Amino acid sequence: MLWVSYGKFSREGIRGLIDNPQNRAGAIQQLMDAYRGKLISYHLLLNGEIDFFIVADIPDECVADLGLVNALLVRGSGAVETITTVPAYRAEDAIPLMQRAQKMTTEETYKSPSAYGYFPREGA
Repeated sequence: MLWVSYGKFSREGIRGLIDNPQNRAGAIQQLMDAYRGKLISYHLLLNGEIDFFIVADIPDECVADLGLVNALLVRGSGAVETITTVPAYRAEDAIPLMQRAQKMTTEETYKSPSAYGYFPREGA
């Protein structure tokens, strides 16, 4: 499955890239190897909000502890201030999810708070 990770470098991480300009794709691929995954692409945005994003293909059974590794290993390095990893569904693969949500809506499995009158609409 495809996963997108995005985040922000710390001041220390930016300083490291300035002092020693380098492509970190090899280091990221080593981390992916530990998950039997494959780095698809690594991009730098360097806009201060999102400095990088990574697209990787990681087997589903290896994803469970990815958040922990991001928190302890990646952020713990001091080079990355924030990192978030989310699944990236191909449009055709998301259709069954949409259909499931549609079915759950029809069956009233979930009702939004506004359905109970908690959040009145503007002007109401």
